[in-house]
Amino acid sequence: MSMLDLWQILNVQTMPLLPSAQSLVWARHLLWSLVMAAAGLGLSSRMTGLPRLSRYLPWLLALWAWVPGPWGASYWLGLAFQIPSLSAAFLALSVLLQDPMRRTYTARREPSPSQAYWSVAWALVAVVTGLLLLLDTFAVLNFTVYQWGFTPLAFSLTLAVAMLPWVVSGNQSLSQPSVWSLLAALAVFLLTRWPTGNVWDAVLDPCLWLVATAHLLRMPWRRA
Repeated sequence: MSMLDLWQILNVQTMPLLPSAQSLVWARHLLWSLVMAAAGLGLSSRMTGLPRLSRYLPWLLALWAWVPGPWGASYWLGLAFQIPSLSAAFLALSVLLQDPMRRTYTARREPSPSQAYWSVAWALVAVVTGLLLLLDTFAVLNFTVYQWGFTPLAFSLTLAVAMLPWVVSGNQSLSQPSVWSLLAALAVFLLTRWPTGNVWDAVLDPCLWLVATAHLLRMPWRRA
């Protein structure tokens, strides 16, 4: 296959595999339950005075996301942040899968310099991209960023950026959840074009953008 044939394949405008209204509701509950369970694990690690509540907090938050209607957390989170992106879902899944393994060790291992570097790099990329999308939403920019996410060129560029840690650091970078979560999100998007056919909706969402921003702002305080 020549480079011209590959470029023609990338430029084929395929229709996205959009979910139905009912399946979108189930997907919203499922993805928010994963994100809330991961957030519950983070909160439970700091609740040293309430061991029983901290043990069941992730499960309670995950079940709360499945409650239908205004009594459920997914209803209000959906109004504020719509639906979590594929990257956020894979990040939450990595937190849930790594927690049982961490409990087998008496001391938590510190991340390697390479892992810490790519964690900061991905947070910075997410913050800048989210800021551009926010400015585009308010029509501040003279060009459109969100509409560009429907083009194959945007997907190709995002995939090239996602592969950069593996090219620079090798297989060691794949142990960082932010690296393989982005690659997994792009793989699902390539096969299904889910959820909207726009690559920005697959790799970034407002909630994940706020988390990445908080992660960057917290770094100076941790060093101090």
